[in-house]
Amino acid sequence: SMDVVKHADELKREADSIITQSGVVDVLSGLGKINFVGSYALDLLHRNDIDIIVTSNICSRDLAIFATKKFIESNKYQTVGFANYVDYNTPYLHGYYWELIIVKDDVKWKFDVWYTAEEKVKTIEVTQIILDKLATNKNARKKILEQKQKYFDGEKYSHDMNGLKIYEQVLGKI
Repeated sequence: SMDVVKHADELKREADSIITQSGVVDVLSGLGKINFVGSYALDLLHRNDIDIIVTSNICSRDLAIFATKKFIESNKYQTVGFANYVDYNTPYLHGYYWELIIVKDDVKWKFDVWYTAEEKVKTIEVTQIILDKLATNKNARKKILEQKQKYFDGEKYSHDMNGLKIYEQVLGKI
């Protein structure tokens, strides 16, 4: 079987280089505080996905449009998708959302980016809780990566499995 830890380490290095090349941080820093969340932040990458939540005391439509324009004009993204969950209902956060896709060496990397003025963002809190649990359990990273590999089917997790459920299997209730 593929060494899941080595694979995750390689993905993390690749993700770091994608983040640098993309200029995503420069664009988003004009909106508020950048919070990397999810498997990139946890160093548990199994897919080419990078999750970011930008928090601010305001969620400005003008700034969101300006950022979108910058993403498009940079010509670094194959896809710049924008969604307005300020004026339309959302199952998740109240704010603006971008799906940014970068293609490097024929491989797609996807950024999921949220921009919100919500004061408490559960995903940010949960990411920190998981980081703390990982720090005190040295075998957890390998176990989680093995579970991800087991349930992973190329696109989404099988058997109604998701990242959080896998983390809870290994780390206990979060």
